[in-house]
Amino acid sequence: MVWRFYKYYNCMDKQKKIIGTDWLNIVAKQHDDWIKIVNAFGEFDYAEDIVQEAYIRLIKYATPHRIIKDNKASRGYLYFTLRSVYFQYYNSKSKITKISLNDDENFLQIADDTDLEEQEAFNKVCTLVDEVAEEWAWYDRKLFKLYRDTDLSIRKIAADTNISWVSIFNTLKNCKTDVQSKLGETYEDYKNGDYDRI
Repeated sequence: MVWRFYKYYNCMDKQKKIIGTDWLNIVAKQHDDWIKIVNAFGEFDYAEDIVQEAYIRLIKYATPHRIIKDNKASRGYLYFTLRSVYFQYYNSKSKITKISLNDDENFLQIADDTDLEEQEAFNKVCTLVDEVAEEWAWYDRKLFKLYRDTDLSIRKIAADTNISWVSIFNTLKNCKTDVQSKLGETYEDYKNGDYDRI
């Protein structure tokens, strides 16, 4: 499908008709200037890509009469478009962590025996909590496991299940109280590092 933009603008007292993406050719005539603007932002490696992305955004979101003035591209409009694309690139680049495959320090180390003992103790505590939960009613057990095993908040669970958030809160509070009363000493032993007492 061919996109056609029919916009009129006055250039040297003559009406000119811009059809298709011919106006983009006018913008592209100053391509080297746009590269220099991106270089001024501090980006040299991906300057060409940022300018190309700006062209795509101009086609999608801009109209020729905003960009073309006196048969030349508006530097101000392009400057702000390039700056916007550059900042989006910069923000996405800062979220990516690069590691070298040559450095041995970037690879995971096998856990020490002390960590293994702590993990076994934690696993025992979790198993004991599951055993306590098996004694509860079906409703309490399901809500507790749903809250514990997922990242859902009480409000999100309430919205998804059509159960009052007050009911969910009270159920979870009762479950927590029951676990604390039955496994409080065991958990204190785990926190203090007395893994052999669990």
